[in-house]
Amino acid sequence: MERWRRDLTILWVCGFVLQMGFSLIMPFLPLYLEDLGVHGPGVGMWSGVIYSSNFIVMAIVAPIWGAMSDRVGRKPMMLRSAFGMGAVVWLMGIATSPWQLLIFRMLQGLTAGFMPATTAYMASAAPREKSGYALGLLATGNVTGAILGPLAGGALAKVMGYRPIFFMTTASCLIAGLGVLFLIREQYTPQIPQKGDGGFRQDLKLIRVYPVAGAMIIVLFMNMFSMLTAEPIISLYLQSLKAPAQWLELLSGLVFSMTGLATLLVSPVVGRLSDSIGSKRLLVGCLSGAAVMYIVQGFATATWQMVFMRFGLGIFTGGLMPAANGLIARNTPRQVHGRIFGLTTAAIALGNTAGPLVGGAISSTWGLRAVFPVTGLLLILDIFLVQRSVRESAAVPT
Repeated sequence: MERWRRDLTILWVCGFVLQMGFSLIMPFLPLYLEDLGVHGPGVGMWSGVIYSSNFIVMAIVAPIWGAMSDRVGRKPMMLRSAFGMGAVVWLMGIATSPWQLLIFRMLQGLTAGFMPATTAYMASAAPREKSGYALGLLATGNVTGAILGPLAGGALAKVMGYRPIFFMTTASCLIAGLGVLFLIREQYTPQIPQKGDGGFRQDLKLIRVYPVAGAMIIVLFMNMFSMLTAEPIISLYLQSLKAPAQWLELLSGLVFSMTGLATLLVSPVVGRLSDSIGSKRLLVGCLSGAAVMYIVQGFATATWQMVFMRFGLGIFTGGLMPAANGLIARNTPRQVHGRIFGLTTAAIALGNTAGPLVGGAISSTWGLRAVFPVTGLLLILDIFLVQRSVRESAAVPT
């Protein structure tokens, strides 16, 4: 087996184990807050603050870790993230107050960065003509973990309670870290920083030098933003479609999981297509399809329609990340991949934070249905940005 394929397999497994571990926690986070003494309306407020705090910190520090990975290598950043997050999640499991949980969740954002480090590693390790396939397949490990984790977490919480699951997540971080430590053999020549090199201002200069990176940062922000605008209102929307009250929670979970399931199925295929027909063409097609699927959701009249529409949405949104990452990998030098993928991680984290907030604001102002066409129109604007800013070009020198 070729070296890059072996590493891809190892990092897929590590990403799956890590993401599944973190996804175990999410279904019962509000209930865990009740165990910490938060009751009534305060549970929703604390849950929202604790959920978003991780992504806010991640958005701030991701470019810093990306720059560090260009200087010291991708493997040290993977190890820092895996072992650091393991320690923080263990602390979350012994928290005794919501304030402690909030602080530990912010520390989790500080230690994050495993996925961008693996992305930068594979973007450099895989042949450029195979980069779309490699990055698309790599993403499925995280998606698979994110789909299976909440299901397993909800079941385990009923059997063993909440706190032991945090320790299981710590174990998943340790497994991923040890896998990287003993199985990934990176051959990396550290970059010698030049005078004035480094810092967020210098990272932004990369966007001017490589405008495709700037366009993809916006695309990835919009992808995550659009995926989460509907998150606060899906159950309410299904309720307005006369979904049976006794099945509302199950149907809401089903509607959400359809998008992730479709993403899991199409990401490797899309990666291969981006290598053969070109990432820009594929990106425009995915954005167009996603915009249409968002708009039609606003006209749904039954729950079963939402199930199929969300699956169709996942087919298109599942292609956005591998296509965008493939464009970056082929059009930027490998020695700056860490910094650029650090910026994309910051954009994704901001999308995680802004999406639910904007979706909730739209629904409270114009109604539940308005969330879907407004999101679709924003993606249409994104298409024009891609058409103007992105040129499919030959690979730049490494």
